[in-house]
Amino acid sequence: MTLAPALPGLAGSVRRWCAAGAMLVALAGCDKPAAPAVFAEGQAFPAFMLALLSGDEATTARLHGKMLVLNVWATWCPPCREEMPSLDRLDKTLDANRFAVLGLSIDADTLLAAEFLLQHRIGFKNYFDKDAAVTRQLGLKAYPETFVISPDRTLLWRVTGMHDWSSADTVQKLERLYQQHKAANPGQTHVGK
Repeated sequence: MTLAPALPGLAGSVRRWCAAGAMLVALAGCDKPAAPAVFAEGQAFPAFMLALLSGDEATTARLHGKMLVLNVWATWCPPCREEMPSLDRLDKTLDANRFAVLGLSIDADTLLAAEFLLQHRIGFKNYFDKDAAVTRQLGLKAYPETFVISPDRTLLWRVTGMHDWSSADTVQKLERLYQQHKAANPGQTHVGK
């Protein structure tokens, strides 16, 4: 005995239900995940842990008292590679007691990032974003991305794209941002001048 002649509309109904189910699954896949928070100038910058390329770890909270210039970069990003020497010059120009220039590589291969830094003699501290956790937290979509963060972790300046970090104008702006923040927050811990 066969069921097909007894239930002639069943095959069509099953196909329609399967098609409807497939459509629901497809539509559910189109739903965008919740966007990560966007950090704007003047807002608190999140504390997070960074893994040093050597394997050591540091938290942004441990760098308290210094203005941070945090550059997010990758070896596969031509503008990132091009701006690294200017960040290295900036690191050598700024007062190390008041400023810290940090790199955060998003490369999947830490050895590749370390090799790039060695070949190009980039000496400022660089960290590795394990599992892209920090990148997701910051909601980054374009590189390089640089954050200037005050000693109390307020985002003072955000720069998307390549920038000449060692220019006199940039160094003066960083010094001015530091002094303005220090004057506006006299009770906070500030290191140096």
